[in-house]
Amino acid sequence: MRVGFDVFTALNEDTQFHLFSCHRDDPKQAPLVTFADDRQSGVASVLLGHLCYQDEILSKLPQSMRQSCASDATIAIIVYCYSGLKALEELEGEFSLVLWDGASQRLFALRDPLGSWPLFWLVNSQRIAVSTSLRSLLALLPERSLDLDFIAQFIMWSNPGFELPTERTPFPEIKRVLPGTTLEMNPIGQVKSHCWWNWKAKLGKNNNITLEEAGEQYAELLRQAVKQRVQRGRIAAHLSGGMDSSSIVCTAREWMLSGVGRSPLHTLSEVYKRPCLVGERDYVEMVIEQGGPVEAHLIDSDNALDFLWFNEEIPIHDEPYPYLNQLGMEKILIETAHQVGVDTILTGIGGDQLLASKRLYIADFLRQGRWLVALFEANRWAYAKNQDVWSIMYGCGIQPAWPILTGERFGYFLRHGFGHWPNLGAFSIPPWVIPDFARSYQMQSVGRENAQKLYHSPIEIAADLWAIQSSVGDWSSWNLAAPRGMHNSRPFLDPRLLSFCLGLPRSIREIPGMPKPVLQKAMQGVLPEAIRIRTDKRSFNDNYWLGLSKHLPQLETMVQTSAICELGIFDKSQLIRVMHQAAVGIGDMPTCGRINITLSLIAWFEQMSKTWHHLLEKPTEIHCINYLLQI
Repeated sequence: MRVGFDVFTALNEDTQFHLFSCHRDDPKQAPLVTFADDRQSGVASVLLGHLCYQDEILSKLPQSMRQSCASDATIAIIVYCYSGLKALEELEGEFSLVLWDGASQRLFALRDPLGSWPLFWLVNSQRIAVSTSLRSLLALLPERSLDLDFIAQFIMWSNPGFELPTERTPFPEIKRVLPGTTLEMNPIGQVKSHCWWNWKAKLGKNNNITLEEAGEQYAELLRQAVKQRVQRGRIAAHLSGGMDSSSIVCTAREWMLSGVGRSPLHTLSEVYKRPCLVGERDYVEMVIEQGGPVEAHLIDSDNALDFLWFNEEIPIHDEPYPYLNQLGMEKILIETAHQVGVDTILTGIGGDQLLASKRLYIADFLRQGRWLVALFEANRWAYAKNQDVWSIMYGCGIQPAWPILTGERFGYFLRHGFGHWPNLGAFSIPPWVIPDFARSYQMQSVGRENAQKLYHSPIEIAADLWAIQSSVGDWSSWNLAAPRGMHNSRPFLDPRLLSFCLGLPRSIREIPGMPKPVLQKAMQGVLPEAIRIRTDKRSFNDNYWLGLSKHLPQLETMVQTSAICELGIFDKSQLIRVMHQAAVGIGDMPTCGRINITLSLIAWFEQMSKTWHHLLEKPTEIHCINYLLQI
């Protein structure tokens, strides 16, 4: 089932808006897709997602205009008519938006700075099409081909997120609207792009602040970010027992106690009997036992292993997704939320991006030749974490300072960029890629460019900006929640919070022996103390190893029979060999991540190949509203 919209415009033709939304049993549920048009001004808009901080938006408008703001799409029209394009670019929230100005014959398309919802575009025979679905645009093409440069970049994605940070898509004719960017188009096919959001401009704005002041300000910003997201219908929140998700739950509960939001708050917790994860339940119950308007849902998740592709159907998705192996964990949360009947699922995603200590300033000291200072800092962290000083010096200093050499040493250059299993560097070409393909699509250069982007000087700042980039998009929201009329919302990724963190000095964000010091201070008196000062968090590596071992025969069959091998990309015998080795524990998790990327690409290719003839869902599966604007 599809949720989203298509917009088509061409010279001397009506502009068409096609809306797709799921059928709802409860008419009070907040719609994910809203449409509005003003016949008098000749302006129409469609919005997927939600706007936040609407009180601030409306306060800038005359009183007479505020009364007519019935939907998010209506707000977009009103602020545009009142203040122009700049007002659209000042909207905040989690959205993709298209607005048509009939008087000037211009179409605007934009996404929020975190790209919470997808948006693609195509110019074809002087016709412009903008859509939240790649497959909808594919249906307009007389011929379809893969962009193998995009495929090469995907395989070499060293620190993957939800979408590649490029306008390119898997199909050369179709482009992506980048987050924080506006496209201005006209019916004759002219397209101009304007980037209106710049994370670098947020750096170093709060250098004179103390930790106590930073904690207080962060707490208030987080409270407001959560408030914006608990006011739309029934709310659930993921609760894992870690500091991030627990902070979201406790803050949302406070708002509901004060009368903001619709009680109760449903908490969704995956619990396990396996020894490596069973202890997490204690932390979950600490939050629940604080009381308040909370209805807890403890979900038995021992069977939600990785690579659950063959027991459960993989949702149809537009682009390959690097973390497709985790489908089982994501799906069980969404299904539980749907059974409860919620509109929004709050997640703790984003708490690590700028709040967790990366200690990469040690690498900056090394590049500056300040070896003794770097050693002193490594020693401080080693003492606080009870680790060997060399492990800190290497992992946070030497390796990021010279990522290519430390990842593969000189063998990287001798093998033309190819890595050696199982010690596969993050920027190396996987050994199961066919050399001719690697040369044709310059994969060694792609690896070097990725290393430069991630570790250019100053490394600490580069890593922060990369962490934000890797948070763009939300596959689970697009492909699991939206078809059920829900969406994931990520308060920690509110641009106000991220901008505040970018402005803080390193001395406040990174303190040895104090995980996430700013969040710790902010949550004092809010979180259970055992969670607030918690220094460890169990990993889900066990889910991966068990899932890979269990589903290895089906994965091997998928690789053996996939038509992707006809494109000359992979040596399937090599790939299967390393899969078997990984299944018995050979190779670390970052190295196995390169296998996951390849397998997710093959699974997507197989799914897309089977749907060439069926790119649009059946009309019975969607609620489609067509608007023809004769302007």
